[in-house]
Parts: sequence; structure tokens; C-alpha cells
Amino acid sequence: MRATDWKDRRHPCRWEASSDEAGFWVPDRSEIVTQFFTRYLFFSLAVIYFSTLDSVRPVLFGLEYLLLALGGYFIINSWFFLLALKRVTLLRIRSAMAIDLIIVTLCVLHDPNPIPPSALAFLMVLLGNGMRYGMRLFAEVLAGAILGMALAFALRYRLGGFDVTAGDVFFGIFWVTLALYAYILMGRIEGQRQQLDYRSRFDTLTGLLNRHGLLAASDQIFDKSDASLPATVLFADLNRFKEINDRYGHGVGDRVLAEFGQIFSESADMGVCGRWGGDEFVAVLPLRDEATVHRIFERIETRTEVWSQSNGLPMDVSLGVAHAPRDGHDLVTLLAVADIHLYQSKARRDETRASPIYRTFANEPEAT
Repeated sequence: MRATDWKDRRHPCRWEASSDEAGFWVPDRSEIVTQFFTRYLFFSLAVIYFSTLDSVRPVLFGLEYLLLALGGYFIINSWFFLLALKRVTLLRIRSAMAIDLIIVTLCVLHDPNPIPPSALAFLMVLLGNGMRYGMRLFAEVLAGAILGMALAFALRYRLGGFDVTAGDVFFGIFWVTLALYAYILMGRIEGQRQQLDYRSRFDTLTGLLNRHGLLAASDQIFDKSDASLPATVLFADLNRFKEINDRYGHGVGDRVLAEFGQIFSESADMGVCGRWGGDEFVAVLPLRDEATVHRIFERIETRTEVWSQSNGLPMDVSLGVAHAPRDGHDLVTLLAVADIHLYQSKARRDETRASPIYRTFANEPEAT
């Protein structure tokens, strides 16, 4: 895997990054069906509306060609629907939004009413697309809707012979105000959603991923379509944390957890790090050999010992490692295997204090 595939994921379940700075929310299957059902509903209403008219002002073309354009929209929309069921990409989202804006612009352009009710479909496009994919795409579809609205009315007045009335001015101001208000409101909702998402995935004490965040990130790392993905899972457990809590209080205990979280994440190098719970920490890295894992463990133990001595706190750590796909194909399995060896290594460490023993599977006897 590339190095960028292992960097921190703020939204590992549904957020897909299109670049280092931007991304979009990926809708699930039910949301995709709802969105395209709305598009088909818009198509049906447009066909019924324009079919009841005897004619339209031929600003660009007549009624027959407008109905043909709607038929073409139906075909293209169905094609995008099939593509979305397979995979949602940024290009497909933008292409579908562009087709929506083009067909609505054509409908508004040829609407015979002085104040065209078809212009309300711009709001449907704006809210239906912008509220699903995030603020970046919301801004893009908002700009496209305002541009399409301005173009349609400009051509209506220029080529269609429509007169500018007070109702047109009021409708335009009302429409722009409503669209901007929706954008501002959605921005606040998105900010709150990001805060809730962060709190649900990150540990507030250490700033690392919590258990939920680790599981979500590992679901992407251990892709179900590639069961042989190589990876290394590190496990750390503070041995005397309860003693620190009982003797010095929970405030000092929180300080120890925060400091060790920083030591662990910095020493683990490139990877996804988190607090599994209590005094247990986990890191998922690209595959590392035993020598590299040993150096990482030495860094963690050395820094932990230095911090413990400088602060006068009895803190030490037990460390373990598992490798995928040799020991498992998902995080829970790998941690279950590591947890079995945790108590074995602790028991051996109590017996032989002369040299540290690391929980690597190379240290374990073969099963008989």
C-alpha cells in the first residue's frame, strides 16, 4: 500500500477524499435510490406540465424538441443511476448535477408563464445534491443553479419577448435569498456533524482514535475484497496504571494516559493509532519485519522509562505484535491473538526481569 493509504482518517466509514484538501460524503444505497427517484419524479412532472401546453415560445426550440430533451434526460439519468449503484465517484456526481442544471435551465427558458413555476426545480437540484455530498459540492451546485437561473431569465427577456415585472424581481430575490440561507444553514449542520463525528471516533483525553474509530479505520485497511493485505498490529498495555490511579488520583492517571498516548503514536511511526480502552493502545501499520518491530518497541519502552523516572511515577508497559494475514484478516481477530500472548509475556516478564520480553509471535513456541 502507498504511504497515503495509511494516514489518519477522520471519516473512515463514509467520507471519501478526492484530494488532500477535499472530499465528499458517499451515500448508501437507499439514499441513492431516493435521490434518483426524486429525479424521475421531476422528469414526470415536467413531462406532464409541458404536455398540457399547446405550445411554448420557441426561445431556442419548440415544444416537441423540449420533450425530446426531457426524454434524453431520462435516458442519461437512468445511465447515471446504474453507475451510482456500482460506485459513487466525484466525476459521476458532478456530471449528474450538471445534467440536472442543464435540463432545468431549458425548462425555465421555455416556460410560458411570466413567473415560471419550473424555476422551483432549481431548489430541488440544489437541496437534493448539495445536502448529500458535503459543503464543497453544495457550493458548486449553488453556483451552477444561480448561473442557470440568471442565464434562463436573461434569454427569456432577450429572445423570448418576456417583460420584466415586479413579480419577476421579487421571485428572483426570494429565490436567491432562500438558496443562500439553505447554504448557510447547511454549513452549520455540517459543522455540527463533523464535531459529532469527531467525538464519536476520537478519544478526548489522548486525541487518538477511540475503539469505534479504530474499528472503522481498520475496516478500510483490511478491505474485505483483499483478504491477504499485509499489515502489522501493535498492542500496548500499561502494567501499573491502576496503582498510579489508586495512589495519586485520576488526575495523574489521565496525565499518564495522555503522555503515553503521545509516546506510543510518535514511536509507532506511520500508521493508524488509537486507544482501545482503559490503558490499552493499538496501532495498525504497514507490514513491518521483526527487527523493525523490535526497534519500535525499544523506542516506546525507552521513552516510557525516561518519562516515568523524570516524573517519579511507576509506569512501565507490555508490548505485543501480530501480523496480517498470517495471524488474522481483521483487527478484532489480530487483537484476540495478541491478547492471548499478553498474559503469557507478562508472566514470563515477572519471572525474568533481567531483560525485557516482547510479545512477538517469534518468541512463542510452536503449537503442538
